[in-house]
Amino acid sequence: MILTTIPGIIYSLYRFKNNQKLTFTGLFVILNLIVGLLLDLLSGSALQLLWNNIFYSLTLLFIYLISLIFKRPLYLYFALDLMTLKGYDRKITKELFFEKKIYKLFKLTTIIYCINELIYTFCLIQWILKYGVEAYRLDIILDNILNMFLSGTSFVVFIIIHLRVNEITPVKNIALKKARERSIYSIQAYSKSINFERVFFYFSTH
Repeated sequence: MILTTIPGIIYSLYRFKNNQKLTFTGLFVILNLIVGLLLDLLSGSALQLLWNNIFYSLTLLFIYLISLIFKRPLYLYFALDLMTLKGYDRKITKELFFEKKIYKLFKLTTIIYCINELIYTFCLIQWILKYGVEAYRLDIILDNILNMFLSGTSFVVFIIIHLRVNEITPVKNIALKKARERSIYSIQAYSKSINFERVFFYFSTH
């Protein structure tokens, strides 16, 4: 379990080295890694680790719901980081993200995040009560399946949002202008950072 945090650690260090600051996505990943490590290290048994995963999943569900209640869906900020890395003006892009049609996509995706946590929590509770510590194997399978689905959904939604934003000429021109101002070396570093940022969609939330 602890070894699974290595990609996230590499990601976080790489992002901080290039930007000299943490993005919202980077901060979320780091906090997720810290919590994951604490769950692994402080759980006295495999069974307790499973219950801790349930508590953590419920905590994530609560955070997602709060972001929806306050009309600040978390996925909006993940996508905003990606768009900023692609050269789009953060302030203007953020305003566009709150436009009704685009905002609905962020809201829908965050709701899917909530459903993901509900399914995970419900299934794991049932398996623990029925199989005890043996539910650990089922936990890994379920976690991977849900994360692949969530990753795919997040990526598809981001592509749709990216295309819609590109339809708006002023924002597109700003992105192109910034891209031209970069040196060849900067563009290469920028491309690498985009790929690392997309790794977020493949990080486990448990």
